[in-house]
Amino acid sequence: MLSLCGDDALRELSSPGKSGSFFYLTNDDRYMIKTMKKSEVKMLLKMLHAYYNHVRAFENTLVAKFFGLHCVKLAGANQKKVRFVIMGNLFCSDHTIHRRFDLKGSSLGRTTDKPQAEIDEYTTLKDLDLNFIFRLQKQWFEEFRSRQVDKDCEFLEQEKIMDYSLLVGVHFRGKREILKALCKNTKC
Repeated sequence: MLSLCGDDALRELSSPGKSGSFFYLTNDDRYMIKTMKKSEVKMLLKMLHAYYNHVRAFENTLVAKFFGLHCVKLAGANQKKVRFVIMGNLFCSDHTIHRRFDLKGSSLGRTTDKPQAEIDEYTTLKDLDLNFIFRLQKQWFEEFRSRQVDKDCEFLEQEKIMDYSLLVGVHFRGKREILKALCKNTKC
């Protein structure tokens, strides 16, 4: 309640997708609010039971955590209903997230249209913008893939959801790593 209804206003984010939804972030970065179309609300309600069971069964799920689905009608006879969902901010961390990626496993139209100079830690980059190699211990990778990604994908497939992404946040340990990563494709 304090995150959503405290003294601080919500921050509006530019829409990273083509959905036309508006995104808001609580001042403490813990929650995200997304406006939804009526059809999206119906789909979410239809899958609610299966979603609940999946989240309970797999506590480390990478599927977004939903905390509330609401509908409000603003004062006035001609006002439309506004539907929105409250979900956990996947990038809420004790560490600064220096790069954010929305990965779909595709290359078609999967670059950010912002000039390099305008890209900052709040810019959501896409598949073809990813110029890092992630190295995980084999056991960690197998556990991540087989215990989480595969299970989450099975759930989304069962719910007939085809348009989903893997959101990745990257934190650089020190200034040297930040400069090295930022300057990889530019002359510094």
